[in-house]
Amino acid sequence: MLTVESRKFCCCLPVRLGVFILSLLAMVGGSIVAAVGWISVSQLKTYPVDIVDEIALYIHSSIFTLLGVLGTFGFVGSLVRSRAMVTAFSVGIAIHLGLSIGSGVFTIYSVFKQAPDNAIAACMEGKTDDETRKICQTGMSLVKGAIVAIYVIAWLIELYAYFIVDRYSDQLEDEEMAKLAPVVPQSVNPPVTMIYNGYPQRFSYSAYADSRRGTFMDPRTAPVHGRGKSYDEGGVVGADNHHYDQSQGQGRPQSEYAFALPSQAYGVQRGKDATNLA
Repeated sequence: MLTVESRKFCCCLPVRLGVFILSLLAMVGGSIVAAVGWISVSQLKTYPVDIVDEIALYIHSSIFTLLGVLGTFGFVGSLVRSRAMVTAFSVGIAIHLGLSIGSGVFTIYSVFKQAPDNAIAACMEGKTDDETRKICQTGMSLVKGAIVAIYVIAWLIELYAYFIVDRYSDQLEDEEMAKLAPVVPQSVNPPVTMIYNGYPQRFSYSAYADSRRGTFMDPRTAPVHGRGKSYDEGGVVGADNHHYDQSQGQGRPQSEYAFALPSQAYGVQRGKDATNLA
């Protein structure tokens, strides 16, 4: 089976660990926030609020309930390496991110839309001194800035969490494809034993040499019965006065090539070996 390299996040951490931690936080945190939201919904008859706040409370409770359920899918999927559950968790994070952006924009708009004089008056609770007014004005500015910063940071973290879960889903898909890929066995060639024959490679191998003949490295001998000059003394190759005594085992010099020249070589009659002229 082929192996699939584990994907990383934050430079060195495996994405499976990231999915495990994120799904655990989503499961626990989403369930707690959803429980608090539904408890607040159940108390609306006792403590009524504006219709806008009531709608926002229902939306937030539903969103975090969905996040808690999908966090459970991601947590179980990271343990059993289930691609379907992890994919469902990634889709849930994307949906939750979209709804969170929509509700966050609506909340920020409601906060900034409120008249500053009414907000300051509600903060002062009937007090008229200038110090309390300054504190309320500063506090309202800090609250607005904190709300915007919290929403933006939460959106960036959730977006990065989506990429982590999506990368782990791709890794599980690659692992499933690796299990289905056919494995071709590779044959190993047996080791080849090299034997040194004592001669350069450009010479004929001794295993194919004729035992009745000498080799190219053997010294040349004098002509038989004193006829003509020897090969070493400048005798002409192929001349009539160039003879070798076959009775003494002296043959022609062997060719330095590892193959025999063709019998139809240039200037040689048919049926004769061209190496006999060497």
